[in-house]
Amino acid sequence: MIYVQLSNRAKVEMGQPLQIKNAARLIGPRGAENLRLPCPDEQGIWKLTALHVAKALQAAYPQETITLLGADVCYVHRVKALRRDLTRPLRTAAAFLILCLGGALGLAWFHADVDMPQAQLAVYEALTGSKLRDPRFITIPYAAGVALGVAVFYALPSRKATTPLEVKLTEYQADMEQTEARDID
Repeated sequence: MIYVQLSNRAKVEMGQPLQIKNAARLIGPRGAENLRLPCPDEQGIWKLTALHVAKALQAAYPQETITLLGADVCYVHRVKALRRDLTRPLRTAAAFLILCLGGALGLAWFHADVDMPQAQLAVYEALTGSKLRDPRFITIPYAAGVALGVAVFYALPSRKATTPLEVKLTEYQADMEQTEARDID
């Protein structure tokens, strides 16, 4: 009896053979996890189905019963051999800087458009009945509150929590794989 559970995705360098251990978990005879699976040696995303795995196992172990569990497709990402990219930290810092400046400018322009300090003074006067001379007593706690709200929303204080950004990235990757994946056959 052989039990096979396909992974959702696998990453294999070009030039390396695709083996069952790269794309699935397996309980069965020793060495079965090293069995080669069909996959072109071209860069891209390839759709490996459970039937490909079952066919390869049945050919190698005709006397065994094969039970497939879990996903019916594994998206195999054929990637170039990973080499150390010395410019990655610089590119990451540049992207972070651009995103931070863009976010700050967007927030600043929005607040300028709606005249946020005046709006905050009007709210303060409506709630307390007295006028406030310096809007910084409201705008500084407001700015800290916005930063704290973003941090809580994206679960920055807790690294174990799944963030909305991670959920969207996972959805995006699944959609991209379904769209770009090519059949192995």
